Amino acid sequence: MIVTKLENADIKLNEPALDWTTRMRIALGAARGLEYLHEHCNPKIIHRDVKAANVLLDGNFEAVVGDFGLAKMVDIGRNTVTTLVRGTMGHIAPEYIKTGRPSVKTDVFGYGVTLLEIVTGERAIAFYPDRIEEAGEIMLIDQVR
Repeated sequence: MIVTKLENADIKLNEPALDWTTRMRIALGAARGLEYLHEHCNPKIIHRDVKAANVLLDGNFEAVVGDFGLAKMVDIGRNTVTTLVRGTMGHIAPEYIKTGRPSVKTDVFGYGVTLLEIVTGERAIAFYPDRIEEAGEIMLIDQVR
């Protein structure tokens, strides 16, 4: 089985973009993977770095959540784990930055940003070197607002 990262599934010039059915299959596959980690594992597994680069695709564009290097297991009864904030800028939930407490909600935020990337074809943070204000960065979630 050949697996590629979602972010590496870039379409080259003069090739058609991924159709909506394929995009939906990718989005649903990633959602199912997170749902499994959050609802069917005991203890729950919080990924902490949900992003396109961590969504792996097979030859049929079936999605699998991968790269568990930052993942934490959280006891369902005690969700008071405080950690150093880790993850990828643009995908980290504001409440996680503020409290240092990872939760299912922090993964859902990262998934939401990834979903926006799938739908819009834009990256979570776009760099524009000719922009002086905002250090040349525009976050996708700010554009959506």
